[in-house]
Amino acid sequence: MPLTGSCCCGAVRFAIDRYLYAQICNCDACKKRTGSAYGVSIAIENGDLTSFAGEVSTYTRTAESGNAVEYDFCPHCATTIRWRVAALKGRQVLAGGAFDDMQAFTIVGEMYASEALPWARIGCDLVRPEAPDDAYRQAMIARTAGR
Repeated sequence: MPLTGSCCCGAVRFAIDRYLYAQICNCDACKKRTGSAYGVSIAIENGDLTSFAGEVSTYTRTAESGNAVEYDFCPHCATTIRWRVAALKGRQVLAGGAFDDMQAFTIVGEMYASEALPWARIGCDLVRPEAPDDAYRQAMIARTAGR
């Protein structure tokens, strides 16, 4: 069953077949992007994006790691839909809040925990104080596959 989502105004719609993992990000960029205490990130393989319709605008920033991060957002309602990070070859990340049913996801990890607001921690077993590394990503993929 595909997992679907959209921006607030419905001008951009998408669907995925499956996801690799769902995590919380406590970095300052996600706080600013969402206007909240953290962002919810749904990582997918590029091939698992089965449909994507609608016009997006792209904003590019340089992450603390030096990698470029490209954010796609709706030019009408400004909802962030997805982003691509150079370090995630062949993958992209969709904004959890853009999905029609966020209950379809289990959050298995939390990154940039050292920047988390004390009242906003969710208590994941997999916690990374700073940026994720390959071992952390592989652990999240394994946890998600086991659900």
